[in-house]
Amino acid sequence: MIKTKNRLRLSRSCELYTRALKYTPSGVNSNARLWRNPVFCYTGPAAAAAIFIKKAYGSHIWDADGNEYIDYRLAYGPVILGHSYPKVERKVCKQISKRGTIYGFNTELELETAERITKMVPCAETVKFANSGTEATLHAIQLARGHTHRNVILKFEGHYHGWHDYVQFSTHPPYLTPENKPFVQTAGIPKDIRKLILVEKWNEFYQLERTVKQHYKDIAAIITEPIMGNAGAITPRPGYLKFLRELCDKYGILLIFDEVKTGFRVAAGGAQELYKVKPHIATFAKAMANGHPIAAIAGEREVMDTFGVGAGKVSYMGTYNANPLSLTAANETLKILSEKSVFRHLNTYGKKMITSIKKSTEENDIPVKILGVPEMFQLLYTKKEEINDYDDLKTEITDFYVKVQYELLKRGIMIDSDNQEVIYSSYSHTNKDLEYTMRAFKDAISIASKTEYKTVLPHVEQD
Repeated sequence: MIKTKNRLRLSRSCELYTRALKYTPSGVNSNARLWRNPVFCYTGPAAAAAIFIKKAYGSHIWDADGNEYIDYRLAYGPVILGHSYPKVERKVCKQISKRGTIYGFNTELELETAERITKMVPCAETVKFANSGTEATLHAIQLARGHTHRNVILKFEGHYHGWHDYVQFSTHPPYLTPENKPFVQTAGIPKDIRKLILVEKWNEFYQLERTVKQHYKDIAAIITEPIMGNAGAITPRPGYLKFLRELCDKYGILLIFDEVKTGFRVAAGGAQELYKVKPHIATFAKAMANGHPIAAIAGEREVMDTFGVGAGKVSYMGTYNANPLSLTAANETLKILSEKSVFRHLNTYGKKMITSIKKSTEENDIPVKILGVPEMFQLLYTKKEEINDYDDLKTEITDFYVKVQYELLKRGIMIDSDNQEVIYSSYSHTNKDLEYTMRAFKDAISIASKTEYKTVLPHVEQD
């Protein structure tokens, strides 16, 4: 089992990151991999760094310095069964060695996988495959516009739907941004696109209904994460998702559930199964193939039939769509996820972690609120009674989380440096992992609550 260390050795990662800056802008191929955490501030050309990983298996992951961690980051959620899960990888290896990786033709496998999804997901009457969550939400929005003949999309603050122009608004805006003022998250988005986006506070009933009533003739879709997977795992208020569906039905708007994180993670049928609300369209990726790149758009047949060829139809293309390699992983993963034992394990494991963390914070008189569900949750250091929308995170004090994360890393526990990212577990996490994790959290919380650091955090050991 992992041994507790007094110092965190990341010299090789720091060396590799310095080298990466020579060949890759910002040194990373996804900004989320750049950890702007005092743990990684070191003497060098950058004010931040990134951990470089060498391998992963089961519930554990090893970095370039040889540090071993129990992984609760799990690549932001895709690894639901465990890294290199044998049943999945055997099928993938057979596909590679015996059958090829891509054809550019239809396969029976895509029909089998689509049929499996329709049996698992409540809203899924038909399915289209894509390659990433970003592609899935892009296609879903285009579908909604083509079906309704309207142009405006309504989204919520703090909700992340990928990296295309129409959703890169108010994913992480300044707190207390004025209502209906979309905050552009990145350079490179044409100013005119702002006219096609409305942004509202999540979990708020009256203001949303007022906005929809005022603009419904232009609104094609409301897109939402059923659980805010990129903002501390904030859950919907009772009845809120049902309210969204009823509001959309009333005004001829399509409701899109972005289940890229919640899909096949919080339940076999996603959040729509958990909360018993069906959207018109839903998007999936991440957990559906245990880490292999694939995504899906699923929904009601009448809506999905707007995809097609010819006048009035929404075109749909992509060389890698429904490639047999990714489909092999997805079909086998979904087959395993259909077994009740997987979600029974994830739910039990998560509940025990949450109970243990709560106990440790109470023992140290630390005001922590744990948001989310057992399969994906996060701890927030706050005195607020309720956290219902993105602005409620304004009072969240991050110093405590930063200290806890640092102490956990020293003890071989990997959670994200960003406290708005969530904590996941996998089917491969064992009781031994759990016992060690609970002890590590207890120690980390105790030390973080009592230790006065000279700077924000101790300096990372260098060779």
